[in-house]
Formats: sequence, C-alpha cells, structure tokens
Amino acid sequence: MSNFIQDAIDDTCQCQLYVVYGEERTLVAHGKVFQAAIDLHGMNLSDNIIKITVVEVHILDALVLVPIDEVYTMVEAFQSFLT
Repeated sequence: MSNFIQDAIDDTCQCQLYVVYGEERTLVAHGKVFQAAIDLHGMNLSDNIIKITVVEVHILDALVLVPIDEVYTMVEAFQSFLT
C-alpha cells in the first residue's frame, strides 16, 4: 500500500490554452484540468496552482507560460502535466 495521496483523476474538466501577445489572444491548445489535484510529480501544489494536461495542440511552437528543462513548447507539453 502506498503512502502517497492520489489525485481524483475523474474530477476533470476541459480547458482552452491561450497565448496573449499584446492585445491579441490565440488559442494554442486544449487541455484537461484536474480539479482536485494536490500534487505534481510528488510535490504538493499550493491552493492557487492548477494541474492540467495538454490533450490537443493547435500551434506546435507556441511557448508554455512557465517552461521547465524538458518542456518549452506546446508540442513538447503534449500529454504531459503542467501547472
């Protein structure tokens, strides 16, 4: 038996991911929000952070808002978890 608290993976909703350049807003991907997510890769999430996964990418080279070592663009974020 694991000591880790699991996310409620059934508590999800769809979302749209946009990039804003000046006054222009561009839809770059669709995602899934994990409403009751409490951790990401073993790290606790604070109350103002949400966990999403990218399920469909429209603009492959669009930059993610907060890049990490492995993920800079939406195509790299495909089927990965982001906060």
